[in-house]
Amino acid sequence: MYRRLNLTGTIFAISSVVVTSFYQIWSGALQKGLDADALQLQTYNAPLSALFIMPLLPVFDNYMVKDPNAIWSFPFNPLNSSLIFLTGLIAFLVNVSIFLVIGKSSALTYNILGHGKTCVIILSDFILFGRPLDVKGISGVALALGGVFWYTHLKLEKARLEKEAKVQESELSDLDSEKFDMGKPESNDEVRRPR
Repeated sequence: MYRRLNLTGTIFAISSVVVTSFYQIWSGALQKGLDADALQLQTYNAPLSALFIMPLLPVFDNYMVKDPNAIWSFPFNPLNSSLIFLTGLIAFLVNVSIFLVIGKSSALTYNILGHGKTCVIILSDFILFGRPLDVKGISGVALALGGVFWYTHLKLEKARLEKEAKVQESELSDLDSEKFDMGKPESNDEVRRPR
């Protein structure tokens, strides 16, 4: 019998969540600390990522020269080369969009956005590809979308309250400056001197 939940999968899932969380929080802190935009952070991040991945290349790719399944025997024709280039471009744009969202908001907002995107993908699977509707899938999407909408509501309410507080603070400072101006003596040109 096929088991959907097992210890190995759980360990990988938890590890993935922890590593991704640290990465997103680090990205946001680094971006704000360096006062960098998304492209500058990508320029900083890309060489480090390549450096960390290089030691794993021999483990996951076949570099044997005489092996017909080796990476050297891959047909680098124009179609395959353009697909490889397109994949790299899409990865670049995804990373820049991640840094844009995290830089303008937070890692939590980026995760909420990711969950919303996942819900849209699952719903499009139901609508476009005829995936059978089941209670578990629908309730999961509804729960996730409910969380996305609730988080969005809280963020918008917080932004509205902060804006109102700034407006009130500005109005109070304007009133204070008007009171201060009323108590000031007139300028030297306008002061009447006794004769």
